[in-house]
Amino acid sequence: MTTLTENPMPLIFFAVAVEAVLGVILYMTGRGIYLIAMIGVLLAILGCVGLERMIVTERERVEAALEEVRAGMEANDIERVLACISPQAGDVRSDARWAISYVRFTRVKITRLEIDKINKLTSPPTATARFIVMVSGEDRHGSMGHRTYPAKLDVTFRLENGRWVIIKHKWYNDIR
Repeated sequence: MTTLTENPMPLIFFAVAVEAVLGVILYMTGRGIYLIAMIGVLLAILGCVGLERMIVTERERVEAALEEVRAGMEANDIERVLACISPQAGDVRSDARWAISYVRFTRVKITRLEIDKINKLTSPPTATARFIVMVSGEDRHGSMGHRTYPAKLDVTFRLENGRWVIIKHKWYNDIR
């Protein structure tokens, strides 16, 4: 069930296939009952997609927390970034401060995002995200010029006060 609340595309493809079959039957028979069935399928799929939009899963909440960090980095807003990092994660906070004090970010793009696991058995719950980040910017001293740097990251989140915040990260230069 979680799959349908995170990605409605399989359900939409199924509905399109059913609508196509019903459309062919309607065309061949000319019976109005198939038109009513098509309208019923359309209303059902619209209801399901609406429900999917209303339900926010934990994976989507972790993704939203990561997007907030990305937007804060791109805006060079250290306070916005630090708000997404646990106060107990001193090393992550110092890395973020260093990065924003050293680099003026122009673009931060996240690709190949995988929320590997959400562990509700830990107290508080934790989640791990793995992704590729493409960071573009220039050093604040102007000595190195504008560059784009790809890296692979593993980021661990913890649910604190109802929000997913970063507690640790691991940076890989080899993005294979």
